[in-house]
Amino acid sequence: MAGRRRTRVGTVLSDKPDKTITVGVSWLQRDRIYRKKRRRLTRLAAHDKDNIARTGDRVLVEESRPMSRRKRWRLVEVLDQADRADVEPESTPTGKGKAA
Repeated sequence: MAGRRRTRVGTVLSDKPDKTITVGVSWLQRDRIYRKKRRRLTRLAAHDKDNIARTGDRVLVEESRPMSRRKRWRLVEVLDQADRADVEPESTPTGKGKAA
């Protein structure tokens, strides 16, 4: 079927850059001699236009046109959200180091 774009399901490894996520897609590779399976990880840079995905989320990404030097994938949807704290950590008081 021509014209269908590839999709992959993976885990968000990083969400630090603006509108970009790094997705790890896991797959099995069989050893040529011993026929033992090895788990491999492919890292994909994906476009996240609304910055909705966070580290640890399971996401669906789809192949797209090149958006930058490394980004050739885009986020379609967040399948499962990772457990996150409900409250943001408090910032340290002004001054140096730890609070007394």
